[in-house]
Amino acid sequence: MMDQKQFDKIRAVFERSGVALTLVDMSLPEQPLVLANPAFLGLTGYTEGQVLGLNCRFLQCDDDNTATRAEIRAALAAGREAQVILRNHRADGSPFDNLLFLHPVGGRPGAPEYFLGSQFELGHCKAGVGAVIGHTDQLSRELSRIGAVSEHMEMGSRRQLAEMAAALVRAWESRR
Repeated sequence: MMDQKQFDKIRAVFERSGVALTLVDMSLPEQPLVLANPAFLGLTGYTEGQVLGLNCRFLQCDDDNTATRAEIRAALAAGREAQVILRNHRADGSPFDNLLFLHPVGGRPGAPEYFLGSQFELGHCKAGVGAVIGHTDQLSRELSRIGAVSEHMEMGSRRQLAEMAAALVRAWESRR
């Protein structure tokens, strides 16, 4: 179980990060958000009080993300990383396409205590794939700062994460 010192370390990294970050507690029913940083709140337009205690599904409203939701559920059940693109909605109701990165934190392999989510808005990003690769680099640095990076997430895996994210964005762009 993650102790208060580790949780506070994660909170401090979240507060300083320019990357939108959330943390869900896998031990609680509905896997609610227990942390959401200012970048996430800025992206979505919600306040911390409006999001803590909720599952991130609230961002999806009534959009049909069925296949993507299944992919997320499978990653959570297996305790593994995932990258998906979802249609989400801000507090004002405006939609945005969200490149979501999920990363297990704490616990044991296959059974993490928490999942860290990082959100990246697609569509308004003129820099395209290059900006996504920059986001994955920054996300990797943030994961290292909180000590959530296992040995397999070294340089080769970071490069693979960036390449997978770039491929996902290219596929998304080709469907538009």
